[in-house]
This record gives sequence, structure tokens and C-alpha cells, in this order.
Amino acid sequence: MSKTKLTILILIILSIGVGVVSGIYFYTQQSTKNIESTPTDKTIFGGVGNVRTDLPSDNTNSVENQDNNTIDKPTSTTTPKTPALRMITAGPISGADFVIRDIVASSTPTYTGTTTASTSSSSKNKKTTVIKPKILGQEEKIRYIERGTGKIYETASSTNTNERITNSTYTRINEAFFDKKGNNVLMRGLLGNSDVIQTRYGTSSLDTPTSTIMSLKTKELPYNLLSVVLSPEKDYFAYYTEQKGVGSSINISRLDGTGVFNVYKSPFREWLLSYPNKDTLILNTKPSAYSEGFAYSINIKNKVFKRLTGGQAGLTTLVSPDGLNVLVGESIEGSMKLSVLNLKTQSSKDIYIRTMPEKCVWSILEKNTLFCSAGESIVYAPYPDAWYQGLVFFNDNVWKINTETMENKLVYVIKNSVKEGIDVVNPILNKNEDYLIFTNKKDLSLWGLQIEKPQKATSTSSTKSIKNSSSKMSTSTKAKAKAKAKATSTATSTR
Repeated sequence: MSKTKLTILILIILSIGVGVVSGIYFYTQQSTKNIESTPTDKTIFGGVGNVRTDLPSDNTNSVENQDNNTIDKPTSTTTPKTPALRMITAGPISGADFVIRDIVASSTPTYTGTTTASTSSSSKNKKTTVIKPKILGQEEKIRYIERGTGKIYETASSTNTNERITNSTYTRINEAFFDKKGNNVLMRGLLGNSDVIQTRYGTSSLDTPTSTIMSLKTKELPYNLLSVVLSPEKDYFAYYTEQKGVGSSINISRLDGTGVFNVYKSPFREWLLSYPNKDTLILNTKPSAYSEGFAYSINIKNKVFKRLTGGQAGLTTLVSPDGLNVLVGESIEGSMKLSVLNLKTQSSKDIYIRTMPEKCVWSILEKNTLFCSAGESIVYAPYPDAWYQGLVFFNDNVWKINTETMENKLVYVIKNSVKEGIDVVNPILNKNEDYLIFTNKKDLSLWGLQIEKPQKATSTSSTKSIKNSSSKMSTSTKAKAKAKAKATSTATSTR
């Protein structure tokens, strides 16, 4: 090959190489521009909008479970959809409940205290005026107490935001109960480093007309009130006290500790109390897999004491609001058994879901209906002892159980949303029974779950049509009877 031809060939190869490199460079630059110009999905929070395919697929890194991630938070005025399962608090709580709050007109003061107007320099002529806000209606909220600080927070089932309600700090609060409106609360914990149980009644209110956060003022109640439980209307609470060598005394009082009256005295001790309806108090012996348990009812009006069930190891119970059925949990061969006892017929049916009554709640709107959480797998252990002591935890799913038909319906698989699972305790239904809140026993965090609304009863129109049909049948029958009587009369006269 001549020197001239070789030079031309080298130039051609170099030209091709430069072209390839240039093409790759411009292609890369254009692709980068396209990616950067793609608008960020602002509606991804709460599962709304298009799902980003570049996100990790495991639940621990999902947008729903993270506050600090690389995806822009929504800046539009559109409210993001609340996920079916929501972590309300990441930290531990002392107690939570649904409360009914007044909706106050923004144009009127929200301060409910008193102001003093002076008409002269003399203090005798000072006038005290009560400022009452204008109430427009009511709304349902979720209130809870932060375990470490005793501060009260509020949220709603339809939002993802939590609002602090009080600024008062109370440490070492292990247990808390709200009244119906959430302004009054019972707070319980240990006194200092002792074993003495301290119970305080707290009332929250605004200090001045310009205040935005309430103060929580407390009143000390007697020490060592054991196994406290609120009435269904949340205006009274039951508790028992123990006296060495004497036994136990079970009492009921208003939340502020006034109006105490005794309902039962017993030489026995260590009771668990429940308050299924305004007229009934339930006493359950403290359960253990190593001893037989018993459950009793007390009629609060006439103080009649009655045995409900007993003789089962590890016995725990949950009585229905109408007082007709008892959910019975017991220890059996390193596992647990659940059944429902009809108090009228004394017949019992086994429920083929292994869990405990402490993880269930009765429906009020749907008769013979329970919502229960149950672990996907059950470790061999003495129940409920091992669970109480924190030696065993569950990864629960939520079930709906009809105790009449024994139909079990899976409501929600929690591990589909929370990789590490949740051990459900203290489940509470809202008024409409379309939302469930509960505590995770693993870390005492608060969670909320949107559930299907209960089915409505037979419509009025159907009832009317049935009545109309009955009426027509009755009229037809009467007409036939009259015709028959007339025919008989005619035949008799002919004879």
C-alpha cells in the first residue's frame, strides 16, 4: 500500500471515531436534559398520582413511611389522600381515643374563662364576664398523650397532620383516658422511683382570650387505684383498691374523683375490670397459663354478683356492649383458643382464629360482630403470660368476625404496608365504625386504619312494602270471610 493511500485510510478512521464520540456526547446531554425537565410528581404522597418506578420496592423505604427523603413534598393546595393504614405517631403514647370536639366560629372568641371589667377604681364594682364561643357544630378527632412529655396532641382520620393541644409537661405517664370531648383526662403513672401508682385528673383550658395552646391543670386522686376503666359514656370510672389482710374494694366515681360509691367488696384480690355498658361491671381474675381463671358480672344498680364463666387456664374475657355474649380467651397446649359464649342459652362456639380478647373490639352498629387482630404465626409459649411479659410479639392482620354465622373476613394485611409488622393492642372503633385506631405493643406507637363501613339495615321502603302487602292480604282475607258468611246465611235461609 502506498504512503498516500495509508494516510487517507488513517484520516477516514479518525473521522469516524470523532463522529461516534460526538454522537454519544450529544445524545447523553440531550437525555440528561430530558430527565431534568421531567416535572416532579407532586401528588405521590399518600399514594395519589403516578408511581415513580425508580423508588425502592420494599415498604421500609416507601414514601408513605418516610419524612426525610429525596422526593419533593407536595406544594399544591390539593390535600393528599390519607393511606388506609397510617402511622399517627412514631414515638410511644400513654393513651388515645376518639373525641367529639365543638366547631367554633372563627369570628368569636374561643376563650371559655372569665375577664374582669372595672367600672371604677373600687374593686367592689368589678364585673366578671364569661366569654362563650359560638358553636357551629361538632366533629370527631383523635386525641393522644405523648408518653415522654404528657403533652396532648390531636389529629383526624382524614388528615396526615398532628396538632399540639397543650403545653404542660408531665413525665412518666404510663396510662391515660380521655372523656367524650377530650378536654378532661385521667393520667396514671408511678410516683417518682417508687411502686406507688399516682392518678391525676387533668382539665385543659385556654389561659387567656389570646392563647392558642391550652394548659393542662391537674388534681391529685388517691394513690394506688388499680385496674382503672372508664364507663361507656366516659363520665365515670371504676377502680379497685387492695388492703392487706382485708381484700379488695371495687368503687365507681366521677372522673374528678367525686361521688364515690362502692359496688363490691371481696376477700379476693388482683382483678381486671371492664365496663361493657352503663349498668354492668365485669371482674376477671388476673390470667395465667398456670392457673384457672374466672369471670363475674356486677349489676351496678342492684349490686347483684353473678358468675359468667370459669375454670379455663389463662382466662380473659370481653363482654359485648349488649351484655348477651362473652368473648372467651384461654391457654391451651402452648397456644391459645378463642370462643364466644351466649349468656342466654349458655351455648359456646369456637372461633377458628388464634388470638386473645385483648386484641379485639365489639361492634355496636353491627350485632354479633367483632374486629380482631391475630398473628400470622403463633410461637409455642404459655399464653397470655409470655405476651404480657414481652417475651413474644405478633405480626398481626385485622379480621372481622360474625359470631352468629362464624364467618371470618380478612380486613387488612398489615405486613403489606409495614415490613416489620405490628402487634395490635387497645383497638378502638370510631362512632361510624369506619376507622380503627390501635397501639403497636412493640414500640407503643399509635396507628389508624380505614375500614369498610358497616352494612345498613333493611331500608324503610322495603319495610313499608312488606306492611302494605300484609295489609292487602288482611283486607283480602276479610272480604273472603264476609263472602263466605253471606253464602252460608243465604243457604240457611233457603233451607
